[in-house]
Amino acid sequence: MKTYTVNTGKILLTQLGEEGILYNIDKNEYYTLNETLFAIARGFENKVSIEELVASLTENYDIAEKECRQELEKGIQILIDKQFLLANG
Repeated sequence: MKTYTVNTGKILLTQLGEEGILYNIDKNEYYTLNETLFAIARGFENKVSIEELVASLTENYDIAEKECRQELEKGIQILIDKQFLLANG
């Protein structure tokens, strides 16, 4: 099973209200994450599994499990493409 970790060698992650702020250390750039992307990044930062993340998101938002998994995959890919998350395994 794939797991993901926040790329702490390149970014800093912090909360600002309901959203998140990522600071890319290498590029000296800030990125604002919407509430959902922040929940994903924070979850992986806290070593939460995909199953736990899906359970949390479906509990907190009006979204079906299947749709949540699809959107979660999209969110993960966005964070990987920007090198904010690292895929393991």
